[in-house]
Amino acid sequence: MTTTTTDKPTRLLWMDVETTGLDTQHDRILEIGLIVTDDNLTPLDEGFHSTIRYSGETSEFITAMHTPNGLLAECAAPGAPTLLEAGEQARAYVSRWLESSRLLPAGSSLRFDRDIISHTWPHLLDGCSHRSFDVSVFYEAACLWSPTIAQNAPESTTDHRVMHCLADSLAYARYYKKALWGA
Repeated sequence: MTTTTTDKPTRLLWMDVETTGLDTQHDRILEIGLIVTDDNLTPLDEGFHSTIRYSGETSEFITAMHTPNGLLAECAAPGAPTLLEAGEQARAYVSRWLESSRLLPAGSSLRFDRDIISHTWPHLLDGCSHRSFDVSVFYEAACLWSPTIAQNAPESTTDHRVMHCLADSLAYARYYKKALWGA
C-alpha cells in the first residue's frame, strides 16, 4: 500500500463521464461514474454512478452514440437526477474516501474528464491530488517503445456508458501493470 507523508493510503479515484460533446466550457455531462481502487487496482466498493437529467438537443454524432445504449432515454426520464443532485451525490462519494485516503484521480484520457467535471462542479475534486493517473499514457508509451505490448492490450468493450468505460480502464491498467512492471 502506497502512503504519503500524511500516513493516509493513496487510493485511485477512477472517473469517467459521457457528455453532449467535447467542449468542456459549453457541453453538458450526461452521466458520471466514479470508483475507488487500491494500488493493486482492486475496487474497494461498488463505486458511484449517476445519469443526469437532460432533454436538450444533441449532435447527430452524440444521438447516434447514446440512443442505442439507452443513455439519452435515461437522461430524459422524469426521475433522472438534476445536475445539482448528481454533483452533490458525487461529492459525497469523494468526501467519504478523502476522510481515510489520499485520492489520486485516475482514468483513460483523463484530462477531458477532469476539465469538464471541474467546470460543471468546481468543488467535486477538492482535496484530491493535483496529479493524475492516466492509463492512456501507458498505451502511448508502449506504442513508442514496445509496440508488441501495445498490440496485445485488451480490446475496448465499451458501449460508451461510464461503468463499462471504467471497467475497460481498469482492464488496461491491470494489463500494463503486468506487461510493463511484471506486477
